[in-house]
Amino acid sequence: MNQTFPDPAVPLIGLPTRFRSQRANCRTLGAKDSSIDLAYLEGPGCVRHIWILWPTKKPDDGTVVRLEINVDGAKKSQIDMPLKPFFGIMHDLNFYFIDCAAYTVIPNPEFAKLVNRPGEKDNPGYNLYLPIPFSKSCRITIHNAVKNHAIAQVDWHQYDRDTPLTPFRLHGDYRIARPAPARGGYLEMANVEGEGFVAGLVVGHLHKDMSDLVYHTGGMTFLLDGETDPHAIRGHNLEDDFGFAWGFNDFQSRWIGCPWFQTRDDRDQDGVFYRFFGPDPIYFRTSLCFRTGTRGDDMESVVYTYRIPDTDVPAIVAPVEWRVSEQLDLEESWDTFQSSKYVSAEDSPTLARTITSDRGWVDLRLDPFYDPSCFVYTRTTIESKSERAANLRLAVDDWVVAWLNREKIAALRHDDGLKVVRIPMKLKKGANELLLRTSNSDTPPNRRLWAINCIIED
Repeated sequence: MNQTFPDPAVPLIGLPTRFRSQRANCRTLGAKDSSIDLAYLEGPGCVRHIWILWPTKKPDDGTVVRLEINVDGAKKSQIDMPLKPFFGIMHDLNFYFIDCAAYTVIPNPEFAKLVNRPGEKDNPGYNLYLPIPFSKSCRITIHNAVKNHAIAQVDWHQYDRDTPLTPFRLHGDYRIARPAPARGGYLEMANVEGEGFVAGLVVGHLHKDMSDLVYHTGGMTFLLDGETDPHAIRGHNLEDDFGFAWGFNDFQSRWIGCPWFQTRDDRDQDGVFYRFFGPDPIYFRTSLCFRTGTRGDDMESVVYTYRIPDTDVPAIVAPVEWRVSEQLDLEESWDTFQSSKYVSAEDSPTLARTITSDRGWVDLRLDPFYDPSCFVYTRTTIESKSERAANLRLAVDDWVVAWLNREKIAALRHDDGLKVVRIPMKLKKGANELLLRTSNSDTPPNRRLWAINCIIED
């Protein structure tokens, strides 16, 4: 019987125990602006290890080498991004040693000395251990801007035709922002639909805003399954989300690490940080909106996910644009808060920003050092083609009072985390105004999570 075993780098992926061990070797000289296939494999199978050597002669050659991995003939390749950041070498820095569950990058600092070419980079061996399952085919391609050799070994398992195989496929989402949004904003690291899970991430952070420490940016937020079952995971500060304490240092482990770090003073620090979730993946069934807090620094990131192709994602009806007031201190009791009166747009506190809803989510993210006991007014418009009854499906943490067309329709107190309610309402034909007065506090379990999910259901 062909049983399965959990992959050591991604335990949620189960791989068959019976297979034929295979290796594809490549040593090809590619012309300028050409593409080199490191391997083309026919399945079913799973790539278990990739070793790549891409010689780089000058530290300032300015070329971008792209890695593309296409599984099962997908119309859009699951991996298509610069080679260096895929392996955790961020911001085109000179190569440094990385050793984690997902990959190992081994530079050779002695190479330039031995050949007496001090201007050359420390050409590394790139080693990938994230499993790449495929049922039909797997093509691994290097796109190069200069004439160069591509040298590689691809170790893979070949399965019998009738072998059941995991439905998950490896994907990578690449982002770069120079600079990222100012303090209180966020960088969208991944926004995907379908069923899957987050296996890990790597972030390169170059300090530009010297107003504070590099890691006081508000942490990470996972907004999950907004279409069907809205729930969220909220981080603390950047170093906490990566498993460090009181800042970063240059230690590495299987699941968390900081392979490169420079400290000039307490408000001038750069670093590269990785976290692979291993036995604790972040699972989503219909969608993922993954953000991290920012503060005007240069940020480069890769998020590694496994997704099931062609997952059905239900269509939703959600207000798109929300107008949010300035943040005000919350000094009221619940009894006073729930009895608050409707406030018109003219009498509302100063309009501070406009937010676009994403999969029903409205992220009201705080500046990480703003007093968390505060509230805002946020209003939107619901368009209806006819007069009709509907439900307002609202997920909220802490307190909210809701008015539809100036009439109060709900007062909700969710002190123990994000909860979903359905509020019956009557829509008139045309434009309907929805106003929410919503609060945030610093209490568990969703400390500093300030996001709502709002969908209109018939």
